[in-house]
Amino acid sequence: MINSLTSLRFFFAFFVFLSHLGGIKTNNVLFNWLQRNIFFEGYLGVSFFFILSGFVLSYSSKEKVILNNFKILAFYKARLFRIYPLYMLTTLFGALLLKSNLEIKIWIINIFALQSFFPNYEDYFINAPSWSISDEFFFYLCFPLIFPLILKFKNIGLIIIVSLVILLFSIYSFYPFFSEKFVFYINPISRLLDFSLGIYLFTLFNKFRNLKYNFVKSSLIELLAILTFLFFFLPHNLFPRMYRFSIYYWIPMFMIIFTFSIFKGIISNVLNNRLLVYLGEISFSFYLIHLSIIGIVLPICSNMNPFLIILILLMICILLSTILYEFFEKPVNNYLKQKFL
Repeated sequence: MINSLTSLRFFFAFFVFLSHLGGIKTNNVLFNWLQRNIFFEGYLGVSFFFILSGFVLSYSSKEKVILNNFKILAFYKARLFRIYPLYMLTTLFGALLLKSNLEIKIWIINIFALQSFFPNYEDYFINAPSWSISDEFFFYLCFPLIFPLILKFKNIGLIIIVSLVILLFSIYSFYPFFSEKFVFYINPISRLLDFSLGIYLFTLFNKFRNLKYNFVKSSLIELLAILTFLFFFLPHNLFPRMYRFSIYYWIPMFMIIFTFSIFKGIISNVLNNRLLVYLGEISFSFYLIHLSIIGIVLPICSNMNPFLIILILLMICILLSTILYEFFEKPVNNYLKQKFL
């Protein structure tokens, strides 16, 4: 994995974390402005992760596909071993926090990670952030079919992705049967477009990966990618939320992932810092436990300064994420791979 992209995983997980701080009630004018205009926009973090997922799986699978050595069953096992143990552990933890008897139906839906397929998805959440893992499992299921096709028919693949986006928004405009959040944010079938865009992004990376730019030019291109992100982010309130759930952030996420996968400028040097890379490595644990931690800790410190609350929550989430990563996520994944792969 490319270190700068690993580091970026934490920054975008942090965006998702900020979006879940709506329970902090305060008269602090600055905090309330930040909450409305900055923190609330956690959607962009999910877009980043879905596009990055398509890119990273393509990055690690290309040689096997070309050499006709891609074993589908081994791929499914590897992804299951990487994701499922922590997914189930945090689901069990979420069930304990709910303090209620959950129906068998809800358990079955969560055990098989199907919660994001239901229009009334919130009725089936045990650990709310896990809806995106439900989407990821669907992406993994589709990957062995989608990746070779996009790899072979690059331009056709992009045309299909764009056409499906237009079709999706057109159909919803005339037949808005379900909530826009389900259709454009939660639904695995529509979010498969983000994942497919990540695969297409890999084909561009593979074409330009050997480009050589000096440090100054690389730094300027990296700065341009950050400025592009800000260009989209700062006026986001001017655009309907249904677009910001996914496609509005495609261009800046596309640029950020592409830029920091190829260029080695000053920002990449910062992102290659060992601490930032490590934070990126624990970001999966951070993502899955942060909302539960917020639910436990926030009522205890609700009367504190809101920025101090954020700091406390962040430190606790990082600490517990580190423990989960070192003593559960990493060793369990290694054991399962050694035992069954």
